[in-house]
Amino acid sequence: MDQSIQNKEFSFLAKGLRAIFTFIMVVTIFGVVFMGGLLIGAMIVPEQTVNSFIVKGTISAAVNFDGMEITLADKEANNIRYVKKDVVKLLFVATIYMGILLFIVVQVRRLLGSLSSGVIFTTANSKKIEWIAYSIVLLSLTVGVFRTYISYTIGHLTHLDKLLLSTDWVAGVNYHFSGINWTLLFTGLIIWTIARVFRYGAFLQDEYDATV
Repeated sequence: MDQSIQNKEFSFLAKGLRAIFTFIMVVTIFGVVFMGGLLIGAMIVPEQTVNSFIVKGTISAAVNFDGMEITLADKEANNIRYVKKDVVKLLFVATIYMGILLFIVVQVRRLLGSLSSGVIFTTANSKKIEWIAYSIVLLSLTVGVFRTYISYTIGHLTHLDKLLLSTDWVAGVNYHFSGINWTLLFTGLIIWTIARVFRYGAFLQDEYDATV
C-alpha cells in the first residue's frame, strides 16, 4: 500500500515538473523565434536606415555590469550609432545560445515524461541525461566568452570604452575572452555521473528481466 502511494506521489511530481518544463519550453521557443526574427531583421534592414531613425529620435542608454548601472548622458547617448556587422554577430551567437537552452529544456521534458510513465532505468533515459550534461559543460566553457562579447559589443556601440579612457581615472579597458564557469562545469559533471548511474541501473534492469 505504501509503495503504491509512493509511486503515485512520484508520478504526480514528475507530471507536475513536466508541465512546468512544458511552459518553459514554450517560452524558450518564443525566445528563439524572436531572436531569430531580430537576426533576420538585422541582416535585411540597411545600416543607414537604422542610423537615420536613431538620429531623428531621442535615445536614453544605460549599461549594466553585474548589478551596477551606468546611465549615459543625453549628449553621449545621442552619439550612439548602429553597426550592422556587430549587431548581426551578437544576435547570431545569442540565437545559438537560446537554441542550446531549448535543447536542454526539451531533453529534461522528455526525461520527465519517461519518469512519469514509470520508465526510469533505461539506456534512452541515460542518453538524455548525458546530452543535458554535455550541453551544460559546453555552456560552462563558452558562457564567459559570450558575456565578454556582449560587453565588448555594447562598449563599441556606445563608445563607452573611449569615454572611460577619456577620463583621468581610467588607464585602460581590456576584454578577457576566456574563463570557465566552474559552477556550470561541476553541475555538468554531476549530471553526467547521474547519467552513468542510470546506464548502470538500466544494465541491472536488463539482467534482472533476463533472469525472470
